[in-house]
Amino acid sequence: MKEWKWVFLMKSQYITFGAQLGDPKADKAVGQFITQISLLLDKHCNKVYCTEVDEIAPAIFVDGDLWYWEFEGLQRLRLSKKHRYIEIHIGMPRSRWEGVNSIDIKKYLIDQLKDALDLMLIRLNKEIYIVNDQELWTDFRKVEEEFLLK
Repeated sequence: MKEWKWVFLMKSQYITFGAQLGDPKADKAVGQFITQISLLLDKHCNKVYCTEVDEIAPAIFVDGDLWYWEFEGLQRLRLSKKHRYIEIHIGMPRSRWEGVNSIDIKKYLIDQLKDALDLMLIRLNKEIYIVNDQELWTDFRKVEEEFLLK
């Protein structure tokens, strides 16, 4: 009898969208949408837009009962030339998800992500890195349209 071996390959994304969710309620309200965005980024934006960085890494911090960061918007933009990535933190207070309908949560998430990408691209261009902004925005529009239609 032939023995089967399962091999799982980790596929890396160029634009990742990490999340820290403050409690199970925050996860229930927002987590599914972060997963959807991440999958769409992998589908439409998984190509190199700047050869000097290996990862574009926005991360969202969603306030809840257990963990809370108490900021809204964007902060901690960091470019690591040594490790070849750029990151930024997005803050989402409870008021943006608690008691808010899913359409407004989705619009908030995609708008914040768009603003985060914009700041990261500005920083990369400031460093005189070669960035294919136009292609990234063309691909990101596909993410935005598909995400808001679901």
